[in-house]
Amino acid sequence: MDLILDSLFLLFIIIIGYLVMTNTIYFLAPDRKWNSFPDKCKTHTKCTRVAGNNNNRGYGLKPIQLNDTIENVQEKIVQIIKNRPRMKIINEEKGFIHASDVTPFFKFHDDLAIRIFESESNVKVWLQSQSRLGLYDFNVNEKRVQEIHKKISALI
Repeated sequence: MDLILDSLFLLFIIIIGYLVMTNTIYFLAPDRKWNSFPDKCKTHTKCTRVAGNNNNRGYGLKPIQLNDTIENVQEKIVQIIKNRPRMKIINEEKGFIHASDVTPFFKFHDDLAIRIFESESNVKVWLQSQSRLGLYDFNVNEKRVQEIHKKISALI
């Protein structure tokens, strides 16, 4: 009987600890609306960027070029974001999307910025994903950019 009570108490402590940790992460990194695409990655170890000549990680990726209109591309990208289970759009303006994604277990909030613009009679798409907290992202942002880049590239 004591073993069962000890196990239940330990389970209770673990659950309370998890809830305290995830709520602390949430309050340390609230959603802040971005109005424009970032100039660069501030911390290179927690950010992946595929944008012009200013890339950070994004291994093997180049900015996406599509033969479409900005409005159509943006509408399709919004649908891609809405189909991701833990991602939500924080701000959307013509040619710019700011979304947040939440990691599954620890509930870290990461930001995704997408710039959509016309250049040389094509629509170009730049991506940047970065963690709000910490110094390293364990390549979560790299994986996110790779997946979203692949889905947007398939719009051709």
